[in-house]
Amino acid sequence: MDKLLAILNYYNIEFKEHIDLTAMSYLRTGGVAKLMILPDTKEKVIQSVRALNSHNINYKVIGATSNLLFLDNSAYGCLLATTNLKGIRMDQTKSEIVSASGEMLGDLSRFALLHSITGFEGFEGIPGTVGGAVFMNAGAYGYETKNVLKSIELIDDSGESRILTKEELGLNYRNSVLKKGEVKGVVVNATYHITYGCQNKIEERMELFHSKRHKYQEFLFPNLGSCFSGSIYRALGKRDKVFRIISMCYFLFNYKIKIFRRESPINRIWINNIAIKRFNFKYDKQPFSNKNINTLVNRGQGTTEMLRFIEEIDKLTNSAVPIENEIVDPF
Repeated sequence: MDKLLAILNYYNIEFKEHIDLTAMSYLRTGGVAKLMILPDTKEKVIQSVRALNSHNINYKVIGATSNLLFLDNSAYGCLLATTNLKGIRMDQTKSEIVSASGEMLGDLSRFALLHSITGFEGFEGIPGTVGGAVFMNAGAYGYETKNVLKSIELIDDSGESRILTKEELGLNYRNSVLKKGEVKGVVVNATYHITYGCQNKIEERMELFHSKRHKYQEFLFPNLGSCFSGSIYRALGKRDKVFRIISMCYFLFNYKIKIFRRESPINRIWINNIAIKRFNFKYDKQPFSNKNINTLVNRGQGTTEMLRFIEEIDKLTNSAVPIENEIVDPF
């Protein structure tokens, strides 16, 4: 490890040792990471990857960690963070936006708004990085990364730069060849195509999505957004007829017929309470949000209880709804 640190110092690459993950991870969980490397240029990413490889050190690439569940009281090795890779620019000659992978999606969406570029509205409020969005084809409200992405630049696990097109990334719902592990490396930038639109209309959509996100997403407790890719209510309804009828009526009257439009942000608490009773969930501290049973929250209950909730949902739904959050095992 001392030789690795000497190389990082030689190339002026920032690093931190003995990182308390409960203080820096988005969910505020985890044990201690031995080392975190934070390169701020593509060249430093290349040197970091080559140095890690030359010393046979395993590492995990991270961004904002807004989709990662680190386990409590666990020891982690080396984390390679992209959060210092910054910069968004527009190439009008090629009709492209090029963003560094460490930029936040909200900043990318506002950059597009500033230049009257449409297609990025659904990124507003997503607490992830550009690189993370590529990794899992992130999006919301009908918008997905694959709809605007042209290509990425990747530093592969041998330290070489590669350009991968959208097609080569195999983007589909919350998945890619990167997430599947078929291609490994560090995304350093992403290139998007440009479609101009009416700035006022783009702004209206972003305002709408922003308000919806505050209404339906958890903001009080640390959380990772949607835990599963799909509707837990619908999946649970297939197992229990009574719950299916109750949940169908709730969503019918609130979102189809729209009789009850003065909905409180925690109006779903009663349907969550019905689920707790119908499926005999028992927790000292509820591991999911009052706003949505599909949002895992940290109330200080520890990751053991979080994992138990995930396992119970997976069992009750017969694994019909895949997990979207990534559980990071110690390494």
